[in-house]
Amino acid sequence: MKTMLDLKSRYIHLTLLVTALTVLTACGKVITPQPTVVTLPADTATPAPTPTLRPTATAPLIPPAATATPTITPTPVIHIVQEGETLLSIAYDYGVSLSALQAVNGIENPQFLQVGQRLIIPTGEEASETTPGLLLPTPTPLPFGVQGVALYETPVGSLECLGEVVNTTAFTLTNVLVRVTLYDDAGAALAAGDAFAAADLIPPGRRSPFRILFTVPPPAWSSPQVTIIRGEAAGALAASYVPIAVTEVEGQPSGSQFRVSGVVRNTSAEQAAGSVNVIVTTYDAQGLVTGFRQGTAEIEGTLAPGATAPFTLLFNFHGDVPADFNTIALGRVPAE
Repeated sequence: MKTMLDLKSRYIHLTLLVTALTVLTACGKVITPQPTVVTLPADTATPAPTPTLRPTATAPLIPPAATATPTITPTPVIHIVQEGETLLSIAYDYGVSLSALQAVNGIENPQFLQVGQRLIIPTGEEASETTPGLLLPTPTPLPFGVQGVALYETPVGSLECLGEVVNTTAFTLTNVLVRVTLYDDAGAALAAGDAFAAADLIPPGRRSPFRILFTVPPPAWSSPQVTIIRGEAAGALAASYVPIAVTEVEGQPSGSQFRVSGVVRNTSAEQAAGSVNVIVTTYDAQGLVTGFRQGTAEIEGTLAPGATAPFTLLFNFHGDVPADFNTIALGRVPAE
């Protein structure tokens, strides 16, 4: 059995593209690809074997999960949700898994996070727990996939999985959920973690990063597998967003971090944006995701149709200086 590779001085280069081939016939339906699983080699010191598929049956319907009861520690860490924050960004800032943050706060849909909401930050064993099945998988697939997947060991011994979802459909996607499972040499599952794509909406032809953190990775893990659990056609939800263009983008190293700045412009003819969320993803020379960060554009009040606003994001990355980066922006209709 293999032991954990020493990844502190290097990161694992893995590439992946997972797609399903069935096309949805109407917007607004919940769409979940049949779990298509690709085995990724964990040891990059030798040539990676040809990816092998693990045959799986169509995912069975899972009964809706009961509302989780928040687990409160004797001295809980509380976070107050600020404008522009998402559940994923909060999990990233505190170094906990998204699934643990959802479970400890009884959140089934991270899209409904509210400004001013009080969140309990899981600590200790809670931070490494995962709760697969928070959302109900459905058997109606769409052809979208995952690419640029890579695993990195962090300075504190956690294992971070980064990648991005690619929307190859004709529909705008939302609530895209992926799962990473770690297996040993005998093919036994040792740990699993779920993550939503960072972007609330992924238009056709666009992509969004995701991150899964194993705070206490099993030492005997040998290979990871990535599965697309679900996604939904945004349908009427897309009307809650304002089209935003990104221009004048510049990216460059800033000490040990990477700085990306630019300008967002509201391209709507009549709808103002109450806030604009910006997401930047960095890549190495092989196209593997090495880091990402999301933040908000500097807006006073609302961003009127045709108006512009600057943004700057500064964040860490794995490995060498990024060879490339991608920037996306989403505007939200002002709350009434």
